[in-house]
Amino acid sequence: MSQETPASPTEAKIKTKRRISPFWLLPVIALLIAGWLIWTSYQDRGTTIVIDFQSANGIVPGRTPIRYQGVEVGTVENISLSKDLSKIEVSASVKGDMKDALRKETQFWLVTPKASLAGVSGLDALVGGNYIGMMPGQGEPEDHFVALDTQPKYHINNGELMIHLKSADLGSLTSGSLVYFRKIPVGRVYDYAINPNNQGVTIDVLIERRFTNLVKKESRFWNVSGVKADVSLSGAKVQLDSLSALVNGAIAFDSPDDSPQAQQNADYHLYEDLAHSQRGVVVKLDLPDGAGLKAGSTPLMYQGLEVGQLSKLNLNGDGKVTGEMTVDPSVVSLLREKTLIQMKKPKISLDNPSVSALLTGTTFELVPGEGEPRNQFAVLPADKSILEEPDVATVTLTAPESYGIDAGQPLILHGVQIGQVLERKLNADGVTFQVAVMPEYRSLVRGDSKFVVNSRIDVKVGIDGVEFLGASASEWVSGGIRII
Repeated sequence: MSQETPASPTEAKIKTKRRISPFWLLPVIALLIAGWLIWTSYQDRGTTIVIDFQSANGIVPGRTPIRYQGVEVGTVENISLSKDLSKIEVSASVKGDMKDALRKETQFWLVTPKASLAGVSGLDALVGGNYIGMMPGQGEPEDHFVALDTQPKYHINNGELMIHLKSADLGSLTSGSLVYFRKIPVGRVYDYAINPNNQGVTIDVLIERRFTNLVKKESRFWNVSGVKADVSLSGAKVQLDSLSALVNGAIAFDSPDDSPQAQQNADYHLYEDLAHSQRGVVVKLDLPDGAGLKAGSTPLMYQGLEVGQLSKLNLNGDGKVTGEMTVDPSVVSLLREKTLIQMKKPKISLDNPSVSALLTGTTFELVPGEGEPRNQFAVLPADKSILEEPDVATVTLTAPESYGIDAGQPLILHGVQIGQVLERKLNADGVTFQVAVMPEYRSLVRGDSKFVVNSRIDVKVGIDGVEFLGASASEWVSGGIRII
């Protein structure tokens, strides 16, 4: 019987797997970070350009930025003089994403803060220092530019409206002068230039985006700069819109509601003042005389409101006085065949104790009538306007002297005015008066009516004594003729 020999036990071998030490990850991460920093630095470095300036005031290497639409797109790196010492060469780095904007017609200029009563321009430069403005242009790629002395004439279309005003001169306007619509600032003067033919100037005005709908095709612009004073025997008139307009100049405008909206770069005329800008209808006048009248000042009144103004006054060869009046379009429909335009001169009257009438001077009064439209009127003095009424009765009176009676004084019956004295003439036999009686009172004047001086004092003598009766205060001033 065989005996089995037990097998010897097998000894297991343990092998350790070799691993990469975490320590070696640090160099890899460092390489990645270094690569990212190098790439970022390359991207941030962007494109180097050179801008030529006449002066480097306020430009600091490493600090002065280049901005486009308020966004920083580059930084000044170095400043040096040109070889001929005639200009300043500013080296700047522009971000890579703006590389396509660096073309031949791209413009650069230095923005500095300016403070005036109109406001502060370049406020961001006042807070953060001067910066270089940039406006992309067309053309071939370029890396050398010449800076503009001022901001460029044209701007990026961001919804604002650019219009151009033509004027004989600039006056007291300047860049930054405000533009007003009904006393609200809606824009500013952007730039100005002398016309190519040296005849007048062109003023570029920029209207804010939210107010562009206010400018119409038929808008009128006028200058409101400075102080305008008119001193005469009729009174003193001083016009001052605001302190800002006085010092920095200003423009105002008005627009008709039914006019289409203005287009970009539309041209307008800048009028001297509001009076010259009126878009009213011209009416021709035949005047009795020119006493107290002044072109550009004498108003046309209707229901206490000024609706027109005398714009021209002429003395013809035959000695007659004619004129032209600019009338507000809102009352043109009232100008008809039977419409009257009366000339009223100020006078002292207790029946109408208006001091303003004395200060205003001579005025025209519009009295509407019926009939076909017309644009020419024969103006009568107010004291003769009664002749225009139908069925007016006229009476001629004679007296050895005038007794202080003159044209314009009333004809009175029982204390009520029923007419007025039209004319007083001196002749060989004494004085002749022409008196008009209002149509509604003509039946009260009979053949046996007696006309006497409207005496200031009546004396009655009776058995009780003598009685003195004084006239009213208004009768003392107005005088006139009384019917008994």
